[in-house]
Amino acid sequence: MTRPGKFFKAGLRTKVLVPVLAVMVLLLTMTVLIVNQHFKQQVWTNSRQELDSTMLRFQHEQIKQQSSLKERFQSLAREPHYLSAFRTDAPTIREQLSQMWTNEMLVNDGIVFVHFMPTTDTVTDKAGPIIQPVSQQVNSAAITAGCYSVMQLARTGEPATDTVRIGDKLCSIVALPIWDATHDQVVGTLAFGEEMGWNVAQELSIGTGGHSCTALLAGNRVIATTLPGTNLLDADLVTLYHQLAGHAAETNAAPRSVVLKDKHYFFSSGNFPSLKGDDSLGYLLFSSYEEQLAALQQTQWLLLVVSLIAIVTGSVIVWYFVQRATAPLIELRDSAEAVGRGDFSRRVRVRSRDECGELAKAFNRMTEDVQSAQTQLQQTVTTLKTTQQQLVQSEKLSAVGEFVAGVAHELNNPLAAVMGFSELLRNANVDEKQKRHLDLIFKSSQRCQKIVQSLLSFARRHQPERKPVSVNLLIEDVLEIVAYQLRSSNVQVTCRLASNLPLVMADGHQVQQVLLNLLNNARQAIEAHQAGGQITITTQARDEIICIGVQDNGPGISPENIQRIFDPFFTTKEVGKGTGLGLSLCYGLIKEHGGNITVTSQPGAGATFTIELPATAGTSAADQAAANQEPVANPQEGAGKKILLVDDEDILLEMVRDDLLRHGYEVVTANHGEAALRELHEHKVDAICCDLKMPGLNGRQLYDWIRSTRPQFARRIIFMTGDVINESLQMFLEQENLTCLNKPFHLRDLREAVKKIAEENGGR
Repeated sequence: MTRPGKFFKAGLRTKVLVPVLAVMVLLLTMTVLIVNQHFKQQVWTNSRQELDSTMLRFQHEQIKQQSSLKERFQSLAREPHYLSAFRTDAPTIREQLSQMWTNEMLVNDGIVFVHFMPTTDTVTDKAGPIIQPVSQQVNSAAITAGCYSVMQLARTGEPATDTVRIGDKLCSIVALPIWDATHDQVVGTLAFGEEMGWNVAQELSIGTGGHSCTALLAGNRVIATTLPGTNLLDADLVTLYHQLAGHAAETNAAPRSVVLKDKHYFFSSGNFPSLKGDDSLGYLLFSSYEEQLAALQQTQWLLLVVSLIAIVTGSVIVWYFVQRATAPLIELRDSAEAVGRGDFSRRVRVRSRDECGELAKAFNRMTEDVQSAQTQLQQTVTTLKTTQQQLVQSEKLSAVGEFVAGVAHELNNPLAAVMGFSELLRNANVDEKQKRHLDLIFKSSQRCQKIVQSLLSFARRHQPERKPVSVNLLIEDVLEIVAYQLRSSNVQVTCRLASNLPLVMADGHQVQQVLLNLLNNARQAIEAHQAGGQITITTQARDEIICIGVQDNGPGISPENIQRIFDPFFTTKEVGKGTGLGLSLCYGLIKEHGGNITVTSQPGAGATFTIELPATAGTSAADQAAANQEPVANPQEGAGKKILLVDDEDILLEMVRDDLLRHGYEVVTANHGEAALRELHEHKVDAICCDLKMPGLNGRQLYDWIRSTRPQFARRIIFMTGDVINESLQMFLEQENLTCLNKPFHLRDLREAVKKIAEENGGR
């Protein structure tokens, strides 16, 4: 026997204590993990704030240092005896500059060098004098090369600053322009270089409270560091600096951690601003989190001890109460076994007023009710069997609807070609006989289109969408669906539809569902009663109400049944031939539209169902039909516009291309997504008509490529599909603000969409 099997056969005490202990241990583990995660997150946040503060302070200090250099030496460059030396070209006078500053002055000011470069000199020339303290000798060529960029910038007339590496020193440089006597021309630039060394790093570390350390780097060498310990290698810090160099853009990333001399640090890096773009000049900032680690360990131990005490105490308490609850449960078990054998006289003694006592009372009441419940149970089983048969029938109808939707979808592409080519040929120069034949083809294809669209509309699962609709058109669509069944049942349909009816605000699919149900019920009633019959459909407007009447000459409805005709699951048909839900659903749908549905009948004289829907203000169905008339072809409509057609159906490509060419468009075609990419590389198009469902690269994938690589074409695409526009596709089209035409479509609708897109993107 497996361990789970042994556990389920164990006693109540084991089944209670083991889960309680497991839950307590799980809570302990989760508490430790949550506290640990929260603490780490807090450590990260504090370290991030500290490093950000240090970074800002460092940048502020550098700016302040460069501003201080400007203020200290800008006045020197304006003194007359300095200016007379700067403005002369005589080398002997230039050399006098070296005597103007003593070594003591430079050393006390922390200056590494003072460099003067006349405007006529270049970096390869022997530039002006370079003055250095005796204690800080640096190669003069290195000074000239390092200062060249900033001194060139100062020649524009404004002081300039830079950070460079000169020799083994990291220097902050300020370059000042020297003007001629008329202050019209810069005759040279004067540069001061101040070393950035250990004193800068120490000042930064002290200013951040002692938890942060700094390392200044230039090239692959550490210039200065305030990290404790003397055994750290420069290579270690250089390696850390280069590790962060590739992640400089990750501003929201967690600080990286490192262990140096058995101490834990978070660290980040930054670069000094350099006119040469030298990214080897930078700094590392370290923040110690030793104290936070110690606090975390102490908290974890405290939680562990408290949790263990809680587990032991809780286990003892649970065991005590389980022991008290076990005795009455054993007695209850024995009584339940007796009831199971049919002894309904057995009673359980009530020992207490707690839950066990309440359970005993409930058990006693249960034994009293079981016998009467047996009879009710038998009745319920009979009802459930009937309901099951009805649900099976409903599932069959749903499956048929899904199948019909799939078949109708497969007809869309060839039907679109038949409609499109017949529409093209109707407008061509043909004789009257051929034109009459083409009219018949077009009308037949329109009829097929209505049947397919009606099947798709009826079978698809869609969200209710209310809009102004014509009840006459809805009736015609429904009759297209049931025309064959009515003819095969010898049932004639007479329509007396009022003209110029106002529109109604309704969901056309739901109203069609109601009409289809009423027609099927009328046909089935006539079939079961007589060899043939008559159904009359009428529409009329009365006091802002649109009335739809469906009358048959079948057997009618008996007075006792007419009161229950709209009740759920009520049916007069044989078992398996009806669910009893159709008229109930019809009643609910019409009520949701703010309307009403009633029935009148005389036994033997048929029945009449009347639907009342509120009319809406606006145009009538006739006005809408007039607005949808086909306009006269305009050969100049698409002049100068190039259209790309993408569809895996070559017949549809040829049809749409011929129609667009007839209206003056220039057309490029592609029968798959990869070919469309090649055409987009070669042509600049004003609109793209693309099928959504294609082998290989489909329409949505092609759109994603266009949006990422050719965003200017993203608003120029028009999708076409023979599939049902489901909720996911509808959301995609709304989010991207795109147009999608259902196949089969009128060529006029496609041209209007193409014209709108081409005009909106004209010239762009």
